[in-house]
Amino acid sequence: MEHYACAVDLFGRAGHLEEAKALIDTMPFEPDAMVLRTLLGACRSCGNIELASHVAKALLELEPEDHSTYVLLSDLYGRLKMWDEKASVTRLMRERGVKKVPGWSWIEVKNKVHAFNAEDHSHPQSEEIYELLLQLKEGIKLFDNFYGQTLLLQCVDFSDAYVDQNFL
Repeated sequence: MEHYACAVDLFGRAGHLEEAKALIDTMPFEPDAMVLRTLLGACRSCGNIELASHVAKALLELEPEDHSTYVLLSDLYGRLKMWDEKASVTRLMRERGVKKVPGWSWIEVKNKVHAFNAEDHSHPQSEEIYELLLQLKEGIKLFDNFYGQTLLLQCVDFSDAYVDQNFL
């Protein structure tokens, strides 16, 4: 199943959603949530609301308690400025008691691993870390303005960033 998810991901990253969907349709067994979620993520990236709606419906039947389907769909609605639909996804999550699980990132500095989450400021050096992140953000903005280009990075509101060195 993982190989199918990888192939769907590759098609999706290349913007070939129809090929990804065709691959899923010709699988010798029913796709699991991982394969469908991969396609939904590709739909979000490409802005394909029609296919995303179909895939999200199947995922919500398969795993109604998994937050990632709601989040991917909500993000897509937001990207497309479909605010009523985005609000309905949020409302559905609330009604079903589904909560978004914060994602974690890790960084190794001087052979020490630090885990980052978007909801806490417990790291003893969080003030310095956020100051550096804001400086990086400003540098990216200056680059974008000077060269008239947009980096692959989006300007992120780092005020919600979280670092927990005790996570691991």
